[in-house]
Amino acid sequence: MVISLGSINMDLVVRCERMPAQGETITSNGWFSNPGGKGANQAVQAARMGSRSMLVGRIGSDAFGREVMSSLSASGVDISGVVADPALPTGIACVLVEHSGENRIIVAPGANGAVGATELRILRNVLQPGAVLLLQCEIPFGVVLEAARMGHVAGATVILDPSPWESVTIGPGVFADVDYLVPNESEARALSGTDDMREAAAVLLGLGARTIIVKMGGKGAFAVGVFGIGEVPAFSVVPVDTTAAGDAFQGAFASSLERGVSPDNALNIAMAAGALTVTRPGAQQSMPDGAEVAAFIEARKRF
Repeated sequence: MVISLGSINMDLVVRCERMPAQGETITSNGWFSNPGGKGANQAVQAARMGSRSMLVGRIGSDAFGREVMSSLSASGVDISGVVADPALPTGIACVLVEHSGENRIIVAPGANGAVGATELRILRNVLQPGAVLLLQCEIPFGVVLEAARMGHVAGATVILDPSPWESVTIGPGVFADVDYLVPNESEARALSGTDDMREAAAVLLGLGARTIIVKMGGKGAFAVGVFGIGEVPAFSVVPVDTTAAGDAFQGAFASSLERGVSPDNALNIAMAAGALTVTRPGAQQSMPDGAEVAAFIEARKRF
């Protein structure tokens, strides 16, 4: 089973030719809303890849919360671990997407900020050896660390997406319970204090994580630890919306590991899922299923 403990949001997506400058007002090309949040997105991608996928987290007792829950259930995610907060609203993310597909995101945590003891009790009851635990940092970082410890003790594989990196408190051995630390390039740079990705990976390994995968968008990925590879080239696609690329990567990677795929092959599958996702608008609705990913990889073998 893949278990995701993390954020659940409603995304409000605004399309624009370019990002506005400070103090500037520009006109949008259109907007839409769709369920999102890193925890929820990654759970959906794991489910679409064929894993039993469970989400643990918190929503508000409001219309956004009900809509998000309905969408998650329709995607095959077990939502029995999601708590409805009686006072706080469902989290939202305001997403600006440029014509190039690049994005900027502002998150209002809402109920995600109250994730704590209740969710950890739920997690403790479902963790088991062989499970894969997906963690992100849009919930309180102390909860993330305790969940990682619980996962490690239970014999689960722990994958941490350290985003947003500002939520991470760096200290000796902070990632000691993490099997796979999966930052993007800017997060790796910020957490390590260096622009060189090889040096950044070495710093992050020194903080306790057993394997580092740095996602570098169109430049591919850099992986050290259990892998027999270092730099991994990206699949070439024309981007439409990069919002959910990282979440698709993590969800597909977790599902592949849970199904017994080797780390090297799981990384290739994850990169294919991320590449397919950026060719479509939105978050969860842009994520491919296992058959699409397999066909995408097979097609690339012919060239």
